[in-house]
Amino acid sequence: MADLSIYLFWAGFVTAVMAAALYIAYVASASLAVRRMSAQTSAGTVTISTASGVPNAGIGRLATTFTGFTVLFLAAQVATRWSATGHAPISNLYEFTAAFGFGISAAYLAFEVYTRNRKFGLVGLPIVVGMLAIASTFPTEITPLVPALQNGPLLTIHVSVMMISYAVLTVSFCGAVIYLAQGGEGHRRFASLPSPEAAGDLAHKAVMVGFPLLGLGIALGAWWANSAWGRYWGWDPKETSALVTWLSIAAYFHARAGTGSVAGAPGIRKVVPAKVRRGWRPDPMWWLIVMWGLVMFTYFAVNLWVSGLHSYAGV
Repeated sequence: MADLSIYLFWAGFVTAVMAAALYIAYVASASLAVRRMSAQTSAGTVTISTASGVPNAGIGRLATTFTGFTVLFLAAQVATRWSATGHAPISNLYEFTAAFGFGISAAYLAFEVYTRNRKFGLVGLPIVVGMLAIASTFPTEITPLVPALQNGPLLTIHVSVMMISYAVLTVSFCGAVIYLAQGGEGHRRFASLPSPEAAGDLAHKAVMVGFPLLGLGIALGAWWANSAWGRYWGWDPKETSALVTWLSIAAYFHARAGTGSVAGAPGIRKVVPAKVRRGWRPDPMWWLIVMWGLVMFTYFAVNLWVSGLHSYAGV
């Protein structure tokens, strides 16, 4: 079963690479598509060719199909790994990261179906490929759980909720990247990409799902910590980093509630002089970029480079 799990991982990796390439081709096809219009002039009929901005639907359907296969292969990988180990796949960074790749691909696919917009796969699927590539660098041997990880049901629920929240927040990051690449609302630098309004809407809807899930995951983690270490909160590096991530999303909501910029947020207006605020107006979407950087720090750096109670890298 352990060998089957590894084969399924690589099958998911290959289909994710194919899906990522197809999403890139899908977006590129929008730039290459040509619309021909005929106009009657005194000199006769004149045909004008312009970029239509309509992507190739066949490539898009194929990209979505390969994404679906990626989700299925990685779901089977998680299930078979769970069966082989006898516990949830949470004992080392290979298992964590492979499951995270599954979570991102599933969350992306769900939002693609919801928004009916395939173009966000241009960012989403390369991230999945990156996660799986990172997972492939970690040892795949099955290792026994350390004592702190042997609180089965509660720990499994806590880790699952955290992983789902991070996966959904990754979708929010995808929307924020395209929104900022387009130049924000009222601009459209690239006709082949989703409009900044559509990108901002995706980012906001995804963060509206991920934010409460992250809060729930942190609360469940505190509950589990009490049973594992006899205290609810100890400012362990991963606890602290997860909390800072949650606060960065709160900062996004705070900035969005102002005049459309961090500088315009109500709390900032009270403490920062207007003369200073005039030249300091980053878009609230930048908070979602900061948020995802913190997610990556929490997910990898704390395990690999920071010593703490949550350092279960297995490398």
